[in-house]
Amino acid sequence: MMPQIAMLAELSELFIQLSALATTEIDPDYLDDAGRIIGSPAAGPKPQQSGDRGGFAQLLTLLALFLGVSFVAWRIRREMNKATAQRAS
Repeated sequence: MMPQIAMLAELSELFIQLSALATTEIDPDYLDDAGRIIGSPAAGPKPQQSGDRGGFAQLLTLLALFLGVSFVAWRIRREMNKATAQRAS
Protein backbone atom coordinates (compact mmCIF):
# COMPACT_ATOMS: atom_id res chain seq x y z
CA MET A 1 0.00 0.00 0.00
CA MET A 2 2.86 2.37 0.79
CA PRO A 3 4.54 2.16 -2.68
CA GLN A 4 1.24 3.07 -4.33
CA ILE A 5 0.85 6.11 -2.09
CA ALA A 6 4.40 7.22 -2.82
CA MET A 7 3.79 6.80 -6.55
CA LEU A 8 0.56 8.81 -6.34
CA ALA A 9 2.40 11.56 -4.47
CA GLU A 10 5.08 11.67 -7.18
CA LEU A 11 2.46 11.77 -9.93
CA SER A 12 0.59 14.59 -8.23
CA GLU A 13 3.85 16.55 -7.92
CA LEU A 14 4.51 15.96 -11.63
CA PHE A 15 1.03 17.23 -12.55
CA ILE A 16 1.58 20.33 -10.42
CA GLN A 17 4.86 21.05 -12.23
CA LEU A 18 3.24 20.49 -15.63
CA SER A 19 0.37 22.82 -14.81
CA ALA A 20 2.87 25.48 -13.73
CA LEU A 21 4.59 25.15 -17.11
CA ALA A 22 1.29 25.48 -18.93
CA THR A 23 0.49 28.77 -17.25
CA THR A 24 3.80 30.47 -18.01
CA GLU A 25 4.05 33.45 -20.35
CA ILE A 26 4.03 32.53 -24.06
CA ASP A 27 6.04 34.52 -26.58
CA PRO A 28 3.64 36.32 -28.98
CA ASP A 29 6.06 35.80 -31.90
CA TYR A 30 5.72 32.06 -31.33
CA LEU A 31 1.94 32.32 -31.54
CA ASP A 32 2.19 34.15 -34.88
CA ASP A 33 3.92 31.13 -36.45
CA ALA A 34 2.06 28.46 -34.47
CA GLY A 35 -0.08 26.16 -36.55
CA ARG A 36 1.73 26.84 -39.81
CA ILE A 37 3.40 24.05 -41.71
CA ILE A 38 5.56 26.49 -43.66
CA GLY A 39 7.17 29.18 -41.53
CA SER A 40 7.63 32.80 -42.41
CA PRO A 41 10.35 33.70 -44.95
CA ALA A 42 12.50 35.34 -42.28
CA ALA A 43 12.32 32.39 -39.88
CA GLY A 44 15.77 32.78 -38.39
CA PRO A 45 19.14 34.44 -38.38
CA LYS A 46 21.56 34.19 -41.29
CA PRO A 47 24.23 31.48 -40.92
CA GLN A 48 27.22 32.76 -38.97
CA GLN A 49 29.33 29.58 -38.98
CA SER A 50 29.74 26.83 -41.56
CA GLY A 51 27.75 24.36 -39.41
CA ASP A 52 24.75 26.64 -38.99
CA ARG A 53 21.47 25.90 -40.70
CA GLY A 54 21.87 26.84 -44.36
CA GLY A 55 25.62 27.16 -43.98
CA PHE A 56 28.44 25.81 -46.12
CA ALA A 57 28.74 22.49 -44.24
CA GLN A 58 25.05 21.74 -44.66
CA LEU A 59 25.17 22.43 -48.40
CA LEU A 60 28.31 20.34 -48.76
CA THR A 61 26.57 17.46 -46.97
CA LEU A 62 23.61 17.75 -49.34
CA LEU A 63 25.96 17.65 -52.33
CA ALA A 64 27.78 14.60 -50.94
CA LEU A 65 24.49 12.76 -50.39
CA PHE A 66 23.31 13.61 -53.89
CA LEU A 67 26.57 12.42 -55.45
CA GLY A 68 26.55 9.22 -53.39
CA VAL A 69 23.00 8.30 -54.36
CA SER A 70 23.71 9.18 -57.99
CA PHE A 71 26.77 6.93 -57.99
CA VAL A 72 24.81 4.00 -56.55
CA ALA A 73 22.01 4.52 -59.09
CA TRP A 74 24.56 4.67 -61.94
CA ARG A 75 26.18 1.39 -60.80
CA ILE A 76 22.81 -0.35 -60.56
CA ARG A 77 21.80 0.88 -63.99
CA ARG A 78 25.12 -0.25 -65.47
CA GLU A 79 24.76 -3.75 -64.00
CA MET A 80 21.17 -3.94 -65.26
CA ASN A 81 22.33 -3.06 -68.77
CA LYS A 82 25.09 -5.72 -68.59
CA ALA A 83 22.61 -8.37 -67.47
CA THR A 84 20.17 -7.43 -70.22
CA ALA A 85 22.94 -7.61 -72.85
CA GLN A 86 24.08 -11.03 -71.60
CA ARG A 87 20.54 -12.41 -71.73
CA ALA A 88 20.05 -11.10 -75.24
CA SER A 89 23.21 -12.78 -76.57
